[in-house]
Parts: sequence; structure tokens; C-alpha cells
Amino acid sequence: MTLKKAAALAGLGCALCVTPAAAQQERAVRGQVRAVEDSVPLASVLVAIVRTGLATLTDDSGRFVIRGAPGGRLQIAVRRLGIAADTVVLAAERDTLTVYVRARAVTLAPVVVVGERSVALERFETVAQTSTVTLERADITSTPGLLEADVLRVVQLLPGLVVKNDYTIGYNVRGGESDQNLIQLDGVTIFNPSHLAGLFSTFDANAIDRADFLTGGFPAGYSGRLSSVLDITLRSGTPGETRMRGQVSLLSSKLLAEGPIGGATFLVSGRRTYADAVVSAFSSEVLPYYFADLLGKVRYPYGSRGSVAATAYWGRDVLDFQLVKAAPGRDPVNLAFDWGNRLIGLTWRQPTGRTGTLEHRVAYSDFSTTLGLLPNLVRFDNDARVISLQSVYTPHPHAVHDVRLGAGVERYTMNYRISSPTLETTFFVAQYRPVVWSAFIDDRWAAGDGLLLRAGLRGEHVAGAGFTALSPRLTVKRFLGATRAVSVSVGRYYQAIHSIRDQELPITIFEFWIGADEHIPVARSDHAVLGYEQWFGRDVQLSVEGYGKTFRNLVTPNRAQDLRLEGDEFIPVDGYAWGLDLLLRRHFGTVRGWIAYGFVKTVRRALGVEFPPAHDRRHSLNVVMLMPGPLGSDMGVRWGFGSPLPYTGFTGEWEHRRYSATGHAFEATEREPISTRINGERFPTYSRLDVRLHWDFDKWGVRWEPYLQVANIYNRKNVFLYFFDYQDSPATRTGISQLPILPTFGIEFTF
Repeated sequence: MTLKKAAALAGLGCALCVTPAAAQQERAVRGQVRAVEDSVPLASVLVAIVRTGLATLTDDSGRFVIRGAPGGRLQIAVRRLGIAADTVVLAAERDTLTVYVRARAVTLAPVVVVGERSVALERFETVAQTSTVTLERADITSTPGLLEADVLRVVQLLPGLVVKNDYTIGYNVRGGESDQNLIQLDGVTIFNPSHLAGLFSTFDANAIDRADFLTGGFPAGYSGRLSSVLDITLRSGTPGETRMRGQVSLLSSKLLAEGPIGGATFLVSGRRTYADAVVSAFSSEVLPYYFADLLGKVRYPYGSRGSVAATAYWGRDVLDFQLVKAAPGRDPVNLAFDWGNRLIGLTWRQPTGRTGTLEHRVAYSDFSTTLGLLPNLVRFDNDARVISLQSVYTPHPHAVHDVRLGAGVERYTMNYRISSPTLETTFFVAQYRPVVWSAFIDDRWAAGDGLLLRAGLRGEHVAGAGFTALSPRLTVKRFLGATRAVSVSVGRYYQAIHSIRDQELPITIFEFWIGADEHIPVARSDHAVLGYEQWFGRDVQLSVEGYGKTFRNLVTPNRAQDLRLEGDEFIPVDGYAWGLDLLLRRHFGTVRGWIAYGFVKTVRRALGVEFPPAHDRRHSLNVVMLMPGPLGSDMGVRWGFGSPLPYTGFTGEWEHRRYSATGHAFEATEREPISTRINGERFPTYSRLDVRLHWDFDKWGVRWEPYLQVANIYNRKNVFLYFFDYQDSPATRTGISQLPILPTFGIEFTF
């Protein structure tokens, strides 16, 4: 203990000492002091038992022990510069407690302070890695969204991304397709993480610790996608005492619980819409839709560096609408549409030697959907699942080399089935069973003299597709001073699974997955990235990156397929993209946030025809500001702009007439549009302004956090799609808008 700490302890301890303690049975009082805002342990906090003269300071993990305490009911006081002084009561029958304290600003004379470094600054100084952005939980929960805080909605505001409309959480990264984005939850792949037809994601923002988003040049440890990686890490739960956090909004209610369980910690979060229950409770009507999800994590640490952790998720959207009621001799007919995910992952981290680690992960992830006229007429079933096993060994990381060696296997299963129970007939069946074996080496090398390198090599074999290949990856960073650096990254990437989609559809509820086999190729992309990064102080980051990408062996549905032939269901597609991304971000301060700009040109080629894909938006700009707001609130503001997206225009339509032999006449007219060049027209520009206000206060022992947010606050009529009426001459065009002004509110509470 330093002389200053000893003096502070003695002085404050004497100030709290008023009367001697009664002669009672002595005991040891143990506990921990944490920040109420984020549960971070607080060190060097004075903890004293009032009117006894007994006091101590918390250690680096926020823990304390006071021995020789008297029996009975005690008052425990906590004091430290920068926190609000507080006094809590410890019951006679308890010897442990956790104290949560609030930060308090202190006005001092100007001093020079070296603050905590952000994750981005740490990465800049120590790792050769381009195209990476880290989002903390505070970034996710403070940024305006549509209905609730949503990690995927915040990711959409970063550079390099194109979002086609307001109705989807899907995104396209640097000219890639939406199925080329790998999304992981604690290292477990999740296929289609969306609710409410894609309006928002399945992840509870309050359960997230951080999200690392890589838009290109990602290292050899990641596999299976061509364009990006979103690596989401869940919090492990508070180790002190059990805490509950809930939320009630216009959309849903959710509850999160976390705390210790034995020597482990747990976190569990559940959410469900309640509109269907409210309608049923107050009327005879039935709302035929709801969704629910459940997310959990248990982590058991042992030794100095070992741990075992399990992560699980379940979510379901259900639409069940009765079209025909049951009657004597007639079965009911319901329009049924439901989809959802299930996953579970187990990670075992075992120390080896003095500094090495061995990490094993086994995981199961499943997506399934059913659409049909049930129970007996016709149904469409689709499911995609993967069982994976991976081991990663880190021998002995040190200042010069940090090497990781890994190997694993992913077994995919994709099934499609169209059938009619009434007719006892199966109209269509398709099955895909790719198995991907892989191994990699990843070396982060501090070569000295301001030079950092990251070299990797990944080998992959896709059983059933006759495919084996190596994927080299290399990033070189050269420092131009303490705060500036230039980086170059190149790499090759493969993807053994695809999703099928229609270019003409403006929205995709979720992806329909297929796998590589003897007819469907393994897709490939080559990345090249040149970047410049500079820091102004310790909190302002500027990153500028230019990139080029190629795409090979993508697939799209073949509308002219011959059902008698196997293997012509899809058409091969190639292409390329190049562009520029800019990110100016302030990580700390009263006003923080970022400006993200992206320029991209994307081209696809199929059957000798070259065209821009539906996500070829040349310019995207997002401005996000998090700052103090009116009426004592914390305010988040987002303004977004997008240049026109392409669509396929129509010049007219022609009529089909069928001849009826019995009526000796043409009848049953069908109309088919006549298209111009694929995606040869452009929608108008897009813009939207969103605002979020958030307050917090304590009442009745509960922390309350009401919020109000408004999406599209100036009610911009952004075009979603066009309808053409060729009955008029000349033909008329009608535009359908995206989201109108959308206010929402809710309240969160913690106890």
C-alpha cells in the first residue's frame, strides 16, 4: 500500500469512527464493489464499517475483506474520488455483499491524464489487420434503431455496407451478396438471425459484450464466407450477485437475468411479442403472428486461464392464419408460415505449459421453415443445419510471434421438400450434404522497425464436391510514425454453401441455403486492400481503405431449367467490385460517434450478359452522434444517405391466351411484363434521420431507463418498389414507399 493510500485510509476511517463497537462475536465481512452502469469492478475504493474504525481498500478485482467485524446489523460505507459516496446495510445473518456505485464527476484543476485505450487503438498499435471495426455494448444500445436496440442495425451504419431498404437487416459488403456474410454467436454460426420478416435481429443487445466486424482481408482462422465476418461475443454474467434487467416496448417484452451459480456465472435472456395475447384478452379476434426467443450462456472459469463455456439460442416466428373453417366433412385450411433458429455451442479453453492454450469448440446450429396450406393440402419445408468441431492451439505467444494452429470439420445438411399430404405426393425433393474439412496457421509477427505482419494459410477440402484448395492470406502494416500507418492486405476465400434469391424481389425474408456438390461449385473471392490509418490523440480515429474483389462460381436460379435434367437448376455467375471506404470515429468524449462513407462499383456476369446487381449503390453515407440531449437525456442521432439503387424496368407487357377446345374460344388471359436491360433503371436517392432519447433514474430500489425514438423523423418517402399499370395509355407508374415516420417508446428497468 502506498503512503497516500495509507493516509487516505487512516483519515477516512477515523472520520467514520464515532463510537466503539459493542463487544459481540467477531466475523469477516467480504464483498465486491462494482460500477452500476456496466458492472465493472472498481479498485482502490474505501470500504468501512460505520462506527467501528474498521476499513480497507478494494483490490484490482474490486474485492475486499474486513476481518474482526462485530456481529449484528452493520452499515457499510464506500468512498472514492470519482464515485458517489454511499452507505448500505448488511443484515446480521449475512457476511457477503456486492455494492453497486454510480460515477460522479469531480471538478479539478487542469491535469494531464493518460486515459484507457480503446480496442481500436490497441489493435492499431499491435496487430496488422485491415477492415475491422469493434462495437461495444454502449454503441449498440445508444444508437437509434427501428423498434429496439439492434446490433445488426448498427452494423448497417458502418463503411463498406449497402442496405437495400428499411425492411431488412440483411446487408451487402463491398459488392458481395448477402449470403457471403458469416455471422457467429460466441463462435457458433447462425444462418438467418431475423424476426418480423427481417425487420430486426434475434440478438438481445443487453446480452452482448462486443461485436467485431471485418469487411475484408480477414485472417485464416475464419472460414466459409467470401465478404465479411460479424463475430458477436456474449457477456458472461455478473460474478457478484444476481441481477435482473427487463424491457417493455411497443413491440415486445424481455427479461435478462445474470449472476453467479456455484463457481460459474450465468446469463439468460428471453423475449416475446405480446400483441397477440393482448388482442385475445380484450376481444374475440385473433392476431395470427408472434415471435419469441431465448438466449443463454454459462461460463465456469478454473485455474488461472482455463474455462468451460456453453452458449445456446432458440427463436421462432409463427404466422398461423385460418383461411377456411372446419365444417362437417371438411377439414380446416390454415395459411401457416413459421421459421426460426436453434444453436448450442460448447467451448473448452485449457492452458498448456506456462503460456500456451488449447481451445476446443463443438457446436450445432439449425435453421428451419415451413410454409403451406395446412394441415393437409400442400406444404413447403426447408431446413439448413451444421455440426462443427474445431480445435485451436496457441503454443507460446510472445512479443515477436503469436502463432495459432487450428483444424476442424463442418458437416452441413440442407433439405427442400414440397409435398401434399392429401394427395400423398411429393412434388420436389432436394438434399445437399457438403462436409468441409479445414486446417489453418495464423502468425502475427512483429518484424521490428515499425513493421507488423500477419501471414496465414488455410487448407480446405469439400467432400462430395471433389474440391481441395489452399487459401493464402497476408497483411503488412508499416508505421509512418507513432500515430500513422499504411497497411496492405491480400487473400483468397472460398465458400461451400450458397443461398438462392431472385434479383427482381426487393426484399428477402431469409436465405434459402444450398450446398456444393458435383453440380454446384464452391465459390471463390480474391481480396486486395490498401489502407491508411491515423489517430488524433487517443480517441479520434481516421481510416481510409481502397479495395478490389473478384467473384467466381456464384450461382443464381435458372428460370429455363429442364425438370427432366439434373444439374441445370442454377446458372454460374462471376463478377468484381472495387471501391473506397472512409471511417472517422471518436471513441470517447461528451460527443462521440462516427462518419462512415463508402463508394463501390459492382458488376455481375451471367450467360454472357454483364449487369449491376440489385445492391449496386455507388455512394453511402451515415453520420452517427451520441451526446447529451434535451431534458437531461442521452441522445443518439443518425442520418443516412444513399445514392440510387438499380432495378429492372419494364417497357410493356404481352398477353397469353389459352384456347378452350370445349368452348371453341380463347380465354384465361395471363399478362407477362416485357423487361428492359437487367437492373438498367435506378430508384431515387435515399435518406433518413433517426433520433433516440434515453433517460435514467433510481426509484423504489430499481433503476428505470425510459426511452423515446423516432425513425425517419422528417417522413422521407423513400421508394421501395414501383408498380406499372399498362391498362393506361401511356402506362402509369406508382411508387410504394418504405418506412414512414415511426415513433416508438419503451422502458428498461434493472434491479
